[in-house]
Amino acid sequence: WPSKAVTFIDNHDTGSTQKHWPFPSEKVLIGYAYILTHPGIPCIFWDHLIEWSAGCRQAITDLTKARRDSRIPVDAEVSILQADGELYLA
Repeated sequence: WPSKAVTFIDNHDTGSTQKHWPFPSEKVLIGYAYILTHPGIPCIFWDHLIEWSAGCRQAITDLTKARRDSRIPVDAEVSILQADGELYLA
């Protein structure tokens, strides 16, 4: 049920102060770029939006606006054009 899939980068049980399985901090914005431009219901972690840097907040805000402006539906089809090492193009 893709239309009910919630996508997330981190949450209070994995990252934050728990630090059990945190998403790599240097990859957080790449993660948000992925979940905010792909199908699903993206969930933004409070810590990343409010407690991290203003630059991180702005990047997440810009990606959220891009998703809204592009009207990406939760069940959008994805066509992966290339996935090779550090390059992903869909």
